[in-house]
This record gives sequence, structure tokens and C-alpha cells, in this order.
Amino acid sequence: MIYSDDPDGLTRRELLGWASASAGLAILSGGAQRPGAGRKPESAGEADQTARVEARAKEAGLAAFRSSRTEHFLCLGNAPDSYREAALEICEALAKVFTPHLRDRGFKVATPPNRMMVVALKDAKSYEAFLGEEPGQAVGGHYDLDANRLVIFDFRPRGGDPKKAGAERLNTFTLVHETAHLLCFNTALLATDHEPPKCITEGLATYFEMWRPKARAGVGAINRPRLLAIRQAHDGNVPWIETSRLLVEDDLFDDEQTEQLAYGQSWLLVHYLLQSPTWQPKLVDYLKVLASIPPQAGADRVKTAEEHLGSLARMDERIRKEVRSLLRG
Repeated sequence: MIYSDDPDGLTRRELLGWASASAGLAILSGGAQRPGAGRKPESAGEADQTARVEARAKEAGLAAFRSSRTEHFLCLGNAPDSYREAALEICEALAKVFTPHLRDRGFKVATPPNRMMVVALKDAKSYEAFLGEEPGQAVGGHYDLDANRLVIFDFRPRGGDPKKAGAERLNTFTLVHETAHLLCFNTALLATDHEPPKCITEGLATYFEMWRPKARAGVGAINRPRLLAIRQAHDGNVPWIETSRLLVEDDLFDDEQTEQLAYGQSWLLVHYLLQSPTWQPKLVDYLKVLASIPPQAGADRVKTAEEHLGSLARMDERIRKEVRSLLRG
């Protein structure tokens, strides 16, 4: 098995290890990566996208890439056919639930006319070569916003390693998270030329993170790995991050003291807003505005959020009450 349908089968160590690794490498290889921050994202048709990927592979000294296609995705890479096809099956299945789920909640989203690009590499060595730098441990891929492509690799141990089952689950956890990023920026939910506050991009990705094609729980299920991270932070006396601060301080996701809590609270924020009949339409309005305005920082982020979501202090109180209820349950 390459991917796992059991999102709850991860051990506590696997869950926290994955969350810590991906959060700590948020700029390099977790979340929406921007290796060329400041330049305009690439906009290219399928042929041009393919040429760019193949040129990068040649520069990296990788063997010729093979390709696989589905209705909405094109996958290139040196990974085995079985890995590429299994990855695309998950990407395609998520795409088919992603837009209906959000449309039903008032968002104006649509799948793009061109296939979305996925690069699938056979191992960490190939991933490092393609990326051009050391990605770090336990990181299974990233969404490159500038190039507008998802890059993944198979980090299962070879042979009969007993850790293989856990790696299969982490493969899936990472793939769903990063595919959610790809879909957010390609369905018009988020603008492709700039990022909103990081808690929004990561909150949306973690909201979809626990979905699996064959699992009972659908989109929006309780994300127990992120809830566990919140509990662990509380037990470790890491202070709660106020929502106004979470919206402003993107570097919370890069600080090892706050990274797990920042990801956990980002999931909780988006989960709460999308589950609330009162806050859901406000979130629709807020994301629409974020996609239409230039990037913001500092107090401007808070001002825009409060104009469309209402009092952040009041929201923070509601969210803290929600998490206490979830942790008791």
C-alpha cells in the first residue's frame, strides 16, 4: 500500500512528529512555499508547465520523467507508475469533493480549465535534487505557489521496515494537506498572486486534512492531530495565541515553541467559522475581500478581519469555548 485510508491510525508520535516537521519547515517545504518571493507566479499552459518541470529535472540531474493524467491533474516524475497513479487518485477524489463542499457554503469556486501540476518523485534524494536544497526530515512534499505546482515524494522506508505503515499514513496526510493548498489557489478561493495571512492558508489546508476517499468522515471532520497539538501546547504551558495575533504574526508557524499550536489554532479557527451559521457567511465575505486586495501586514490585517468578521476578541472567546468542549469530548 502506498497511501492509507485511515486518518486516525497514526500514532501519537507520528502525528506530532509530522506536525512539528511540516510546521517547522513551513517556508521551505510545508504549506504554500514561495522560493522566489516577490516575483509573479508562473502562469502557463500544460505544455509550458511540462517543459518547465522537465527543464528543472534536467538541471537537477534526474532521469527522464514519466507522466500520468486524470481529468484535473497532470503528474510528472521519476516515481513508479503505481505511486504516481495512487497520488493522482487521491488528488482527483479530493478535487471532486472540494468545490461542492465550498459551494454549498456560499463560496464561489470552480475547478480550473487546465490540469493542475503534480511532480511525484521516488525518494527523498530526488526531492532534494529537484528542490535544490535539503528539505529536512519527515517532510513529504510542498505546494510551490510561485510555480503553481505540487511536489511530493515517497518517503516510505524500503523493504520490510515496521515503520512502513506509519509512513503510508504520513504520505496520505501530507498529500491531502498539500493538495488542499493547490486547490485553494486554483479554484479562486484564494488569489494566486499573493498570500493571505498564514493562519488562513494553513487553516484551510488543515480543515481538509483528515478527509480520505474511503473513510466515513467527510470534509470538515474533527482534526484530531491538530486538536492533540493544542492539548500538548496547553500541557506544556505554551500560552494561547489570540486570534488577532495569529492573523498578524506569520512567523508563529516557524518558531518551534509556537508552531504546533499555530497550526492547531488555524485549523480550529477555520473549522469553527465554517461550522457556525453566524460566522460562515462572514468568512465567505472575508476571503472574497482578501483575494481582491493587495497583501496586508500588521494592524491592517486586523482592521480588515474585524470589518468583515466582527470583533476578534469576541470570536476568540467563542473559539476558546469550542476547544474546551472538543477537548472534554
